[in-house]
Amino acid sequence: MKFLNNLYHIVSKDVVDASIRYNIHLDASHFIYQAHFPDEPITPGVCIIQIAKELLEEHLGIGLEIQKVKNVKFLNVISPLATPNVTYVFEKIMPDDSEKTYKVMTQVSSGETSLAKLSFTCK
Repeated sequence: MKFLNNLYHIVSKDVVDASIRYNIHLDASHFIYQAHFPDEPITPGVCIIQIAKELLEEHLGIGLEIQKVKNVKFLNVISPLATPNVTYVFEKIMPDDSEKTYKVMTQVSSGETSLAKLSFTCK
């Protein structure tokens, strides 16, 4: 299931030097939030990772599969009610042409608050 234009939509994209910044808006009415959790919705960790992969696909213009999640730190809860606007910053996208993979380091934040840090490999 794709979450783009469903669970979230892209508000803006900025490319500055080697980093890519996506500002997204979470849809609090999405059915995932009805189950996770009613009256106090939070974004599941797997959705936070999936959103990062989808944004990478959008940037590169290709379909990808996550091969390995190296490191994930969930630092604060992402609630579509309290923090509906979230920023994903891709600090590093390292292609490995021989293996046709991309190693990625991403930070997720809302304003000055760090929400998550992700390191994963896609193919």
